[in-house]
Amino acid sequence: MFDFIKWFLLIFGGLWIIWFFTGGPNRNISKDGLFIKQPDAPGEKWYLYNKNYPILDEIFKEDGNITNDTGEIREEFEQAQEIAGISFYNDKIFLREGSTYGSTAEEEYLIIESSLNNKDKINLTGWTLQSTISGQSIKIEKAVYLPQMYSVNYQEAIFLSPGEKAYITTGRSPIGTSFRTNLCTGYFEQFQNFDPSLDRECPRPEDEPGFITTGPNALNDACIDYVEGISKCSIVNESLPLDMQYECSQYINTKINYKTCVENHKNEKDFYRPEWRIFLNRNEKIWKEKREIIKLLDINGKVIDTVSY
Repeated sequence: MFDFIKWFLLIFGGLWIIWFFTGGPNRNISKDGLFIKQPDAPGEKWYLYNKNYPILDEIFKEDGNITNDTGEIREEFEQAQEIAGISFYNDKIFLREGSTYGSTAEEEYLIIESSLNNKDKINLTGWTLQSTISGQSIKIEKAVYLPQMYSVNYQEAIFLSPGEKAYITTGRSPIGTSFRTNLCTGYFEQFQNFDPSLDRECPRPEDEPGFITTGPNALNDACIDYVEGISKCSIVNESLPLDMQYECSQYINTKINYKTCVENHKNEKDFYRPEWRIFLNRNEKIWKEKREIIKLLDINGKVIDTVSY
């Protein structure tokens, strides 16, 4: 116990000396209130001194002799954050305002982004979005990594890699599940409405395997002209010309669709996109259109980030 008290007094005394010789009570940070200052009104920011005042970095710059125990002090600083209710994921994950002005739950969404500076994937599953104004809260559930049509979709934890983002939509999924986007998910946009719209970046039908334009089994010119007129990420849902080459009609009816696109490209390096579409499955909107403060909480209820508008 005596050793603990001795070390505590030494650390406390050292920090007091640093504080005094770097300005003491005359520093701006000494006059700005609590360690964490919440917004005084909607539209204002949460002020966390480790964000707006990089205390430790400033101290180390001002006194070049202070080089020992840096890691230990930083660790204590992070522990203080934790005690104060700030999550370990603060500054690693960011909550952004998306769209709150739509008339339906399907048009209302927030955005969660993973910092490019992160080194590892971060699991969002089980985190909570909570309104400080209304008190409403909702948990983020699992999603499908690779959505399949007409088959069982297994739910998995949602991991955001550095630089990735997730759109958190209040309403229900047009395809019945939350999912990660990929090269082929633009097909979902043809008959369903997503907000924001899914990117339609599928390979063009004439660039897919099986579209043969040379040799004995080549498709004829009429077929090539027809296929080249089909939009990306679109199946043909109209009657084909009666005189169309049989092989051509087979290609159009069986090869130009989401399922075949996935089969052809799922092993490619850039198949998966850095984006998730997460649906909270509510029938009505949750967030206020204005004068709102929304917190993102980790599984321990610690504050990760806050957005206000």
